Amino acid sequence: MAKEHPDAPKQFGIRLSSEVMELVSVIQEQRRHDQQSFTLASIVEDAITAYYDLLVERGEINDKA
Repeated sequence: MAKEHPDAPKQFGIRLSSEVMELVSVIQEQRRHDQQSFTLASIVEDAITAYYDLLVERGEINDKA
């Protein structure tokens, strides 16, 4: 989806690697499947949450929540 659109990174004035665009597409598709909004902000929030959880799981940061 997002990765298939050649101007997707340009729409936001940013350049993203193909790997990041693939990740965006996966998150976007999952949010669509779950009938959630798939705005850029929601996709970035999901990616940050997933990365944060990974860092906690690896013990690289402490979860103080």
